[in-house]
Amino acid sequence: MSLGDFKFIYWMEYGHRMWGRALGFLFSVPFAYFIAKGYVTRQLGLRLSGLFALGAGQGLIGWWMVKSGLEEPASEYVQPRVSPYRLATHLTSAFVIYCGILWTALSVVMPEPPAGSMNWINSAAKIKKLAIPVSAVVGITAISGAFVAGNDAGHAYNTFPKMGDTWMPEDVFAMEPFIRNFFENTSTVQLNHRILATTTLLSVGGLWLAARKVDMHPAIKSLIGSTLGMAALQVTLGISTLLMYVPTSLGSAHQTGALTLLSLMILLTHTLRRPSPALLKSLASAVKST
Repeated sequence: MSLGDFKFIYWMEYGHRMWGRALGFLFSVPFAYFIAKGYVTRQLGLRLSGLFALGAGQGLIGWWMVKSGLEEPASEYVQPRVSPYRLATHLTSAFVIYCGILWTALSVVMPEPPAGSMNWINSAAKIKKLAIPVSAVVGITAISGAFVAGNDAGHAYNTFPKMGDTWMPEDVFAMEPFIRNFFENTSTVQLNHRILATTTLLSVGGLWLAARKVDMHPAIKSLIGSTLGMAALQVTLGISTLLMYVPTSLGSAHQTGALTLLSLMILLTHTLRRPSPALLKSLASAVKST
């Protein structure tokens, strides 16, 4: 590593830490002001307090992750890197905080889902049963990307759809105990991410097909279509990143795509939630009057 390379890594790390601390300041100061003014309800205040605590914990998880990369390598030929387990924990924590903030913001801005008729509400309830597991698949796929990065698995098998000359490398189950392969074996980690990405695209596609067959609010149908488009783009970014040997620009775009797709699924799930009893009562009354 040259001095210039070290300076680049140092400023990236320093900037990341300062950014995290700035986020804590930008969250806590307005939060304290709104509480003092009485603008925050008890329920919202508890939720925001929990998110702030998670944010503080995220800083500790970040240091715990970085510390694993400061240990002396086994030999001079081994490149020091952070633990993929700790990297995945740090990323998962970030996603949880982000999803919590996004859901809370949506609840404040949009306290009621779009509900033009009882038929639309019933259809939304059916699609929600599919949207929740699809959201879970999207989240798991994103987290599996942390193990790809932590094991440097993106620099292996830079071919698609095959992995080298085969569909499945021979060493995918070479480690003992067996479970380690899914988190530490480069071949298995990349194969696992490929399978999960394909599953995500097919799942979102199935959700889109199911939504086409029911009578729903046009805005929700449009959102599902946008989600399918984003899923297709994300898979395209992933394949391009792999084939081009993981350039930083494409890798960053792929990571951004994962967060964007997850955001769309959170927005969709929030939009599909059941309206309040008051709104349901008013809709029922409207139906009776007609």
